[in-house]
Amino acid sequence: MIMAIVGTILLAAVAVLVGLVWWLGWLAGAGSWLGAVVVLFALYLWVVKPWHIRWGATDAEVTMIMPGDDLIPGAKPATRAITIEAAPEEIWPWLLQLGYGKAGWYSYDWIDNDFAPSANRIIPEYQNLGTGDKILMMPGMGFEVVSVDPPQSIVSVLEDGSTSWCLALHPMEGGGTRLVSRWRPKFDITPATMLMIALSEPGTFIMEQKMLRTIRDRVESARAIRQNVADTR
Repeated sequence: MIMAIVGTILLAAVAVLVGLVWWLGWLAGAGSWLGAVVVLFALYLWVVKPWHIRWGATDAEVTMIMPGDDLIPGAKPATRAITIEAAPEEIWPWLLQLGYGKAGWYSYDWIDNDFAPSANRIIPEYQNLGTGDKILMMPGMGFEVVSVDPPQSIVSVLEDGSTSWCLALHPMEGGGTRLVSRWRPKFDITPATMLMIALSEPGTFIMEQKMLRTIRDRVESARAIRQNVADTR
């Protein structure tokens, strides 16, 4: 499904180019298309990217050292975060069961989970996550777990070694927890990887912000249900 979306985007770009060339002629059409691409790329680099690579995160969270930061030297991190009104111990089980073929990604399931809805409950058989286990993004591709520190952090590395990922829980004074996600990708810069980065960076943000918000909603909903049951006893 992800590749289908990428293919659709590329086909749409080609269709726009063909349309402009047909309407304005080869030079004017191609020039207009290229100019629009340059403007959009500059807007992304200078406005959109600085915002989304630290979505929801405080200055302190962006600059703090997190587990796994030393795994890929020279990588440029993206740090995103959300507040969840629950203790780390209540959030932790939801993180352990992340992944394709398990509880899902709590994101847009029609993209990353073959239309199967992500779990809305804790699944006991997916609660044993350890070093060397896989957090799959799709069949045969995903992250390998390198450390698990309950209920604080899970660190994993993409199987090709290009990206590390840390999910960490930080309790807040007065209650609640900050769920902080840090990606540290590093790729050789080639025309192919530049195209991949241009498509994957905003795509990763769109999927991850949905994941963080859904985890928050599921945890807080489960907490409210437990509280209501306790109040009725």
